[in-house]
Amino acid sequence: MMVKARRIFLKGDIMSHVIRKLRLINFYHKVGFCFLILTGVVFQVICLTNLAKAEESVHRYKMVSTVEYAGEGQFRNQAETFYTVKKEPLQNDKLRYSIAADDPNVDAQQKYPSLTFSFVVDQNTQHVSAVGKDMSFWAKVHNESVKSLKKVSRDYVGKTWKQSIDLSSLPDVLPDELRFTLTAIRLRTNTVGEMIAVRAMSEPFFVKIEKGSFRTKINTVYLFDSQIEDIYLNISVFDAATDVRGLNETLHHEVATYKTDSEGVPVDLSDVGQDFEKLVAKVGLRKSGLEIVKESKLPKWAYSKGLRAAQISNICSAAVCEGALNPVTMISMPTAQILEFQRENALRGIPIFQRLVSGFGWNLPTAGFVGAAIAGGIALSDGDGGDASPH
Repeated sequence: MMVKARRIFLKGDIMSHVIRKLRLINFYHKVGFCFLILTGVVFQVICLTNLAKAEESVHRYKMVSTVEYAGEGQFRNQAETFYTVKKEPLQNDKLRYSIAADDPNVDAQQKYPSLTFSFVVDQNTQHVSAVGKDMSFWAKVHNESVKSLKKVSRDYVGKTWKQSIDLSSLPDVLPDELRFTLTAIRLRTNTVGEMIAVRAMSEPFFVKIEKGSFRTKINTVYLFDSQIEDIYLNISVFDAATDVRGLNETLHHEVATYKTDSEGVPVDLSDVGQDFEKLVAKVGLRKSGLEIVKESKLPKWAYSKGLRAAQISNICSAAVCEGALNPVTMISMPTAQILEFQRENALRGIPIFQRLVSGFGWNLPTAGFVGAAIAGGIALSDGDGGDASPH
């Protein structure tokens, strides 16, 4: 009887143990199911958050680019367009930049089709990739510029420093090295708050052409937010001169790109202050447009190597201003592309200097090409008249 009772007890104990196990398994299943639901909810929230961030990372800009030549005759072409930049986060710390012409007034995509493109920036190396064939060379120029950078602009606010760009690995471009002097200042505005402005002024450099060379220089200024992550304004001025054909010839390119709202109205930068106005004054914007006395086409040296030098030096000067955090690709890549449309037809427009002074209310002194790096007479007029508003 004792043995039988013990066996019954053991069977009861085993059954109780099995029941407890089944209850525990059932509990885990319920918890697992709830966890799965919770994970799905969290995933949805993350996705919606990322979508919201992507929406917040849409930026709109207006670009005004002017090319002028004086020599055998005169040539002037001014291109204007609005464009949108969308930053999309990818895996492995990468960002896709999608740029599209987006002019509310004209069919800018039809007028400037190459202003619709995209590229990917690796935030670890700051290199640009995944660009089309027509953009691959500009990506190489940017990547070589980034390799050369030794200083980050936001660490040098309130200072002036030197920076060089090594281009020796790129065949048949500019000299093997471009040298810049940079100055960074801190500003405060009512609209944006604290901002950082960086100016880069290159040393004169020479580019070889048939029977000689032309002398050139670029000056650039960028206006960033306090973290150098958003760009509110860029102004760049490129000048080149030569006398290899027995007369003084000059090529001038200036471009201004500024942030706007969805309606194309510029961000209010009227209170950037005198320190910024002085910084811009030395960039070399012309007060008035080139007077066209005898209209001509661009000569071969300006059409090919001159504008190519402007495109390359714009990308290099943008990189040194920023210090390789990479929002400047939103400006320098479209600048390189818009110049492709400015080699042919002579189109007129309001000088950029007048637009900035009138539109933003800045008190800019008359700006010439600082440092007398470029020689050669250029006839100036009182401008083309009309509305000089930046929008």
